[in-house]
Amino acid sequence: MSKRPFLVRVAFSVFLLFTIFTCVCAAQFKVSDNFNRPDGATGLSWSNWGAGAQISSNQLETFGQTSVAGGIARNLDVTFPVSFAFNFSTNAPTDGGWQIAFNAATADGGLLANDTAEIRLLQFRGSGGICTEFQTASGPMDHCGNPKTGQRDFTAIARISGTINPDFSSTVTIRYNDGQMPASVTIKSPAPVGAIQSPLGSIFFFGNSNATFGPHFFDNISLTLK
Repeated sequence: MSKRPFLVRVAFSVFLLFTIFTCVCAAQFKVSDNFNRPDGATGLSWSNWGAGAQISSNQLETFGQTSVAGGIARNLDVTFPVSFAFNFSTNAPTDGGWQIAFNAATADGGLLANDTAEIRLLQFRGSGGICTEFQTASGPMDHCGNPKTGQRDFTAIARISGTINPDFSSTVTIRYNDGQMPASVTIKSPAPVGAIQSPLGSIFFFGNSNATFGPHFFDNISLTLK
């Protein structure tokens, strides 16, 4: 069965970027993309960052590069809390991970020193801890948690979902879909100390977090803005 057509429900001033936007309820909006379109350029007003990305077999294929990583971006002002979900798989399990960033001045998912996102979550590999990157009075900082029992590298198409709260604490659930136990793990990250809660820009971007070319794949991404 083919996937349903691209659907977007979004608040904020992004009507030029999305083909459809619909309110889910009085205070909740949803943005989604299933990448179900011809191979080639990502289209639908997405732009590439870092080592880039393309549509391949109805999914988003991204490429890694040392100190660069790669993925796609677009303008999207976000307020918190925000929930997200996407499918992720990689051809390089020992160096295959993801990142998602909000309210950035530039789409740069490489070095921490270049990070302009108000908040960014990333994981360098499935068995590693989740890092929170944020802005402080001294510049961008990060905090990486320890791996939780049951975490493992991505060897199948995983479903990753999470919520970032107004204080930038977060909860991320990873369902590995690899036939091993536990089937999923949930990782909670505390609110980062000293985080400045003021956006430097309005760019939303996501992609891989890796030096390894990969490729690394994403599908069925959604954001729920409350």
